[in-house]
Amino acid sequence: MAGLSSLSSALENIDSGNEAKVQDALVKILSECDSNNAVAADLVNCGMLPALAALVNAVPSCQSRIADLVAMLARTEVARSPAVQAGLVPLLVDVLRSDDREKMKHSLRALGNICFDNDEGREALLRADGVLVIGGILEEEAKDETVNEDKLDFLKPLCGCVLNMMTGYNAVAEACLEADVPSSIVQIVRHHASSDIGLCRVLIMILDSIMEGAQEPGANALREAGAVTVIVRLLGAVEDSSIKELVIETLSSAAQNELWQLALAAQGCVSHLLRQFQLDVDGPVTVTSDVCGKVMDLIVMLLTGDESLRILFSNGNGPILPVVCNWLKSEDEKVMSSGALAIGNMARSDANCAMLLEKGVLDLLLASVEKYSSKEENIAVLHGVLSAIRNLSMPVASKEALAKKEVFNQILPLVYHTVQPVQQKALGALRLMVDGQETVAVTLGSQAEFAARLVDLSTSPDIAVTSEAQRLIAALIKNGRTDVVGNNLLAAGAVTPLAALAESQHVIMVHEAVVAFNILLVACKDAGAAALRDGGVLKITSDIAADPDVSAELKSNAQTVVDCLR
Repeated sequence: MAGLSSLSSALENIDSGNEAKVQDALVKILSECDSNNAVAADLVNCGMLPALAALVNAVPSCQSRIADLVAMLARTEVARSPAVQAGLVPLLVDVLRSDDREKMKHSLRALGNICFDNDEGREALLRADGVLVIGGILEEEAKDETVNEDKLDFLKPLCGCVLNMMTGYNAVAEACLEADVPSSIVQIVRHHASSDIGLCRVLIMILDSIMEGAQEPGANALREAGAVTVIVRLLGAVEDSSIKELVIETLSSAAQNELWQLALAAQGCVSHLLRQFQLDVDGPVTVTSDVCGKVMDLIVMLLTGDESLRILFSNGNGPILPVVCNWLKSEDEKVMSSGALAIGNMARSDANCAMLLEKGVLDLLLASVEKYSSKEENIAVLHGVLSAIRNLSMPVASKEALAKKEVFNQILPLVYHTVQPVQQKALGALRLMVDGQETVAVTLGSQAEFAARLVDLSTSPDIAVTSEAQRLIAALIKNGRTDVVGNNLLAAGAVTPLAALAESQHVIMVHEAVVAFNILLVACKDAGAAALRDGGVLKITSDIAADPDVSAELKSNAQTVVDCLR
């Protein structure tokens, strides 16, 4: 290190007018840094960075090597903050205003390295108008569609600098919008991303950083610049699986924006993805890679948007329904669970539910229930299937169709499943099937074992299970309306969970409990009144009736219970 120290010392003392000596010293130090990364800390400690800052304008012919050396030093964290403190950021930004592409290239590398995971450097860049300057360079480069080594050699440090300056720092990402960086990046992706794997990776990460840092305005700026078509085409242009995965992850981030969802659906993204990853084949579909699984997740996400769902579902005639139905037949659990989640997202309107039932989707879902009901180690399929069945159970017409097929008998065993999320989904599906269906309510509500199970689940450690069990008890009483159902539930101890439901913070649940109390009083007469008194219902309903904030209907129903129990 003695030789290196002497070089550093010599550099500090070089007359700024002696270009030959400065150039010679820089060459020697660059060579030392290139062969030994450990020297960076020593150079920083011996005052190298302030010395380099003093030379930037004093010896313009050395600017390229000075920027190169700063870039090398700033590869290590120890040099980044000192580089900012030495005033190098505005000096390097000024170099970017030159026409010398070699100087610009090294300055971009230096600024990018200084800004890497360094907010101090990013703040300095903002103060020096560096984002605007770099945005202008990007704009010029985006206009040039030429693809050659020199072009790529310049784009790599340029785009690397953009990525480092904005990642994790929202202020820079927002400034990039003002500099029209999204439009320029989209153009560069269109013309150059497929030419170099490394550049492609950086460009995709920039797109993701714009959406994450500038949030909705960033996502909208990219969409308006044509990013949707460009990114989807990129998927077909690159062979590298890691790049494909990165693209899918970026699209998934973008798809959280409703306008992106609509654009992806309208511009054929789903059909393209299905073909490319062979997820639309007539035969068995399997997940051959992590990327395939992420593609399915993306498609499921696109079905959460109302407008994107309308386009993709198209009254059951769109491209997605046959594909998803085929997924439900797969032996691959990821494929099957994705299919179930997709159906659940489709079943968000009465018309869609009617079409899904007409297409035979319910039979496919029930086949999955039968196949996976005894499995406890992987509940993803069962959870997704029950969610889909629950959604299908919402429309009145669907309830009648499910009652005729006695779907409740196939869901009932899942209430005894040991996994709580499965219990919750099964209880929720049964509650919706019971609604307005007296026969279903009487059939279920008359079973002593089932009543005991509901009371047991109403004290589950899982609050979601507890709530669904309590609400199902109330639904059975409301829709069964017979002494058989009422007495069976009373014998099982249903007053306690109903009383807890009546004390819920959710008004709709309180109302359900009070309605159940009224029906029990009518259906079970003296036995019902005695059970409610013993369960402390008089005080609970008295409090509800006296509450000035409750609705007139709820107050009236609660008062009726009070009058009967006094």
